[in-house]
Amino acid sequence: MIVKEKMNSLKAIGLEALLRRLPEHHPRYADIENELRKTKAGENGEQILANVFRQYQFPFEHYIFHDLNLQSTGKFQIDTLFLFQQGAVILEMKNIAGRISFPETQNQLTRTLENGQVDAFECPSVQLERNKMLLEDWFHAQQISIPIHLAAVFPRPQQQFLNHRQDLTLLFPLEIPIFLRRLHSFHPATQSCQLQDIAEKLSNAHREFDPFPLSSRFGIQPSELISGVHCVNCGFHGMQSIQNGWGCPSCRNVDSLAHVSALLDYFMLVDYRITNKTARQFLRLSDEQKMKRILRRTRLPFEGERRGRVYMANLEFVRGLLDSFRSKVTK
Repeated sequence: MIVKEKMNSLKAIGLEALLRRLPEHHPRYADIENELRKTKAGENGEQILANVFRQYQFPFEHYIFHDLNLQSTGKFQIDTLFLFQQGAVILEMKNIAGRISFPETQNQLTRTLENGQVDAFECPSVQLERNKMLLEDWFHAQQISIPIHLAAVFPRPQQQFLNHRQDLTLLFPLEIPIFLRRLHSFHPATQSCQLQDIAEKLSNAHREFDPFPLSSRFGIQPSELISGVHCVNCGFHGMQSIQNGWGCPSCRNVDSLAHVSALLDYFMLVDYRITNKTARQFLRLSDEQKMKRILRRTRLPFEGERRGRVYMANLEFVRGLLDSFRSKVTK
């Protein structure tokens, strides 16, 4: 059974917002574009991995965790953890295009694109062994002793490998069920009741990774960001407050919910804490009372009174506000 589903990453959404609000000539612009490409490629690969387990049914007791974040002697993230009586299997997706090679003298993976460009990455075996060590530490703290198996997954069966590492198991998506069924033939390492207890402990220990605020992670000052309410129709920053929402002076688009998107940008990029004054500065709104009504309608928790009031978001609030905003926009 799938205990933890694959969730949409907020990091890619935040990076898109950062690019929207960063001048194209900014020295970190290209770095953020590259980070967004890598994040989306990773997300697409992990979605392929998640789809394998939605489509295939295993005829034995098992528990599946997608995008599992734990902490033992260090924080670590596992793309997919498959738990069954024979042990735990760590599956890491590597969505890397091009011809793949593993240098014999280095813990690297290199890929060669059709245009001849060569790029180097950390070898999947390094990440897998690191996650195995940290998961072993987590199991040890819980007084659990079970085998841990490792495999790197590449999404495209047409992927070209120029050589292989003997210490690294490489799989394509459709090979995953075969690989797991083969492991299931091994002698059980734990009883069914113990397996359920381990699955429950893993589920309770998971903590969603929080990538925000993104501007500080990239060494960008909030003053370097483009302020104003963003127009989704033409991309202009600086929609003006009107009676029925926000009006764009560039394309005349009217949007009643544009302020929600701007507040989400602030939480993802700048800070989870916001005051009426900082909100007005970011949205370029002079009307203090209107901003007070906007912040109240978002149902943000707050502390303090009057001009000392501070509204406080968190990752769960941002995800909920984003889901609510998108559902209203698509209606």
